[in-house]
Amino acid sequence: MARRKRQKKSQKVSLLSQVNWANVGRWLVAMVLFAMMGSAAAWGVMKLRDPKVLPVKVVRIDGDFKHLKRVDLERAVGDRVDGNFFTIDVTAVRNAALSLPWVDQVSVRRVWPDTLMMWVDEQVPLARWGKTGLVNARGDLFEPDTGSIPEGLPHLDGPDDSSVAVVRRYQAMVESLSPLGLEIGELAVDERNAWRLSFLDGLELQLGSVESEKRLQRFVTVYGRLKTEPGSRMRRIDMRYTNGLAVYWDKDVQGRSAEPVKPAAGQKSERDVTTGRGQV
Repeated sequence: MARRKRQKKSQKVSLLSQVNWANVGRWLVAMVLFAMMGSAAAWGVMKLRDPKVLPVKVVRIDGDFKHLKRVDLERAVGDRVDGNFFTIDVTAVRNAALSLPWVDQVSVRRVWPDTLMMWVDEQVPLARWGKTGLVNARGDLFEPDTGSIPEGLPHLDGPDDSSVAVVRRYQAMVESLSPLGLEIGELAVDERNAWRLSFLDGLELQLGSVESEKRLQRFVTVYGRLKTEPGSRMRRIDMRYTNGLAVYWDKDVQGRSAEPVKPAAGQKSERDVTTGRGQV
């Protein structure tokens, strides 16, 4: 019995002698260091989240503004400038600025140690849209206060989801019509995709819903001959005919009906009958 106890005791001593105490010491030191580092990191995070540590002291707003008021921007983002340099929510600041109708694009960045930089691009209106809105060159709609809407813009209109298509069509028409000296005052499309234009000189142009682009090119081709009639003025041109057009004339200054130019295929005055087949 005593012999067995001595054998067990000698085995324990042997096992203890095999332990690499240097490695154990290193592991213990590493664990202590890791614990200290974790505690320090947690303490650091808590301190960095304290608004009193590295607070944002300066909010700088830059941009070229014609209709946008800087005071409106400051009010919009003021409640969102919350926290310190590290914790301020730049996305919330950006979205607050974008909520203003005249704001198009916004970039926000931190500048060490206490500054928030904002660059704001103002909306550039291409035309009026509908009764109270505006539209930019990308077809984006926005609706500022009516008092801030600039004068002299063309007027575009159409179904709610058609702004991009209408803007693209308007830009293409401007390019096609500019050699004729015609400026579009109004362009509208209805639910049936029927297009109608009014020019700044008062002339109206109806293109309809079928092959409206080809009809516009046909108008460009014949316009030079139509406008040469002396002592008269075209009031409306209707291109909604399969192989013709109709011209409606205003009266001249003496009050008599102005005679139309020699009709092209399908052309008529208010007293003439078109040779075209139906309107679309």
